[in-house]
Amino acid sequence: MKLIKHRTFALVIIFVSTAFSKNIVLESLEIEAKSNGILLILNMDSLPDKNNISAWQANSGWFYMTLYKVKGDTNKLKPRNLQKGILDFQVIEGNESFQIGLRLNMPIENYEFSTINNSNSIIASLHYSTEYLSQLDPMNRENKYIKIAGLPDGLKKWFYLTGAGVTLAGALQENGERQKNIGAFILLSTFLIDQILKII
Repeated sequence: MKLIKHRTFALVIIFVSTAFSKNIVLESLEIEAKSNGILLILNMDSLPDKNNISAWQANSGWFYMTLYKVKGDTNKLKPRNLQKGILDFQVIEGNESFQIGLRLNMPIENYEFSTINNSNSIIASLHYSTEYLSQLDPMNRENKYIKIAGLPDGLKKWFYLTGAGVTLAGALQENGERQKNIGAFILLSTFLIDQILKII
């Protein structure tokens, strides 16, 4: 009889401790799209055990992150606007876990979780594949080349204004033929140098 009472009492304690165990609350979520991946900052009321965080890349293009023994307000945590590279976003609250899903342009190859000192925040660094990142470099170099092709805008504008001003001043004077020629030379030279630099 005593043995049955002890077992019943032990079961009641386990049930009560499980039923009233405190869940960690995910208070806010920040998402930053970077050129090499995605940065997630999870702000909580307390830090979960590292073993209670898992993540994986699905074949469907979704990247999932699951936080066990964590709760959160799904309406409050859903971002209003998605940043470049993020196609869709979802938060799902289960009985014992909270899941964050990101559908991205490119799959995540590796990820890491770290904590911010003296805070209850976790940073999830999600990295794109090295193959994808290697394709970005030539694109960036090409964009830089396009931006600096020709004379710099400020210098080109200054030469054109100077040439136009000298030409106009020469036209307003009786003996301003020399000034008009200098102004025309500045305008023509600016145009030709700009075109040559665009070709080189």
